[in-house]
Amino acid sequence: MAELLSNKDLGVLVDRLLLEQGRLDPLELLLSSGLLAYEDYEAWRLGRRSGIQGALTAAPADGVELLGQAGRYCSGQGLVATPAEHRGWGALDQVLCVGDDAALVQACAWVYAPPPDRPQLDLFQDTSALLLEDEIRRALAGRRTDRAREQVARLMQQDPRHRQLRGFLRLIHVSDASDTAAPRERLQELLSIEPLARELLGHWGRDFFAPLWSALAETLTGRSFEPGAPMLHAGYAWARAGRWAAARGAIEAEPDWRGEVSLLLSHAEACWRMGDREAARLDWRWLCWEHPLEAERAISSPRLPDRSLAELWNRFSDLDPPLDTEDFPAWLLLQEPGTGVAPTGTNSLPADERGAAYRLLSRLVAGDDDIELRRELSETHPQLLRLFLAR
Repeated sequence: MAELLSNKDLGVLVDRLLLEQGRLDPLELLLSSGLLAYEDYEAWRLGRRSGIQGALTAAPADGVELLGQAGRYCSGQGLVATPAEHRGWGALDQVLCVGDDAALVQACAWVYAPPPDRPQLDLFQDTSALLLEDEIRRALAGRRTDRAREQVARLMQQDPRHRQLRGFLRLIHVSDASDTAAPRERLQELLSIEPLARELLGHWGRDFFAPLWSALAETLTGRSFEPGAPMLHAGYAWARAGRWAAARGAIEAEPDWRGEVSLLLSHAEACWRMGDREAARLDWRWLCWEHPLEAERAISSPRLPDRSLAELWNRFSDLDPPLDTEDFPAWLLLQEPGTGVAPTGTNSLPADERGAAYRLLSRLVAGDDDIELRRELSETHPQLLRLFLAR
């Protein structure tokens, strides 16, 4: 089950969504908070699920509470609630059902946005060209390429020199060419088009790219991992498509995936996105032990999805005297006792003093506290013993 956000973390997330999208869509909040997996959201938009209520990783009441808190926060910022309509993608151009929980349906029925300023809208937004641009964006994100092509043709007739025409045509071409290029060429094409898609589509670029990455992942399935081309692997493509279970499966199919930093990082994120925190923390432990420099860069990155781990890393980095990155997994035992981070087998620990210190400390934290264990830990890692005694 996903962890619900604190008020502080929720405010940070809402501010980020408002900055990126200019409004707060309830479904985008459910996606970004981890309460709704993109794979399930996409299936619902395409008519493969009857609703999203059953796909939530928390009880409907928790989703209602999260959306209610976000709504109150937006209202306090002067944003206005306007009715939301959630329509299907592709051939399913109809209003979709969220579920049968009345409170959840109501919570998902409002989008929060700045109050309209009619004089400004009359001058800058209510022109036919801008309306056509918006139609094209929605069509591309909604998997309606024919509709996008029709609107581009109208825009071309109205303004043959429109500055975004070539860009929209390029996105349509990339969408049409999903099965015609070799995997390596297709990968480079998708990577090269990302800046343009971000410029033209904004956050809708995610929905535009998801089927393209999925198609590439299908062609890469069964292809062995190449250390010199880590992105040319089905696990990477599935992750880019938001298909975390498929990404995890593709990575675990590699014989020595824990020995490759890029696969280990992708596996950790896939596990975290799927709500398997214990498996994700196992990956992070192994990364700290075997690839400490890469672990430091990844955990301190603002792109790390596990923000609670990032906060713990910040506290760990402030220790005086400092500990090595290889000590971070053991230090976590002192911060999160009983949360499933203890070793699950001998193969999950290094066969040296790092593993020995972790094993000894985990026994002490679990309550198996005796003088002999303390003596062994003092000989193996005295600073960890001091931290244990001082907590």
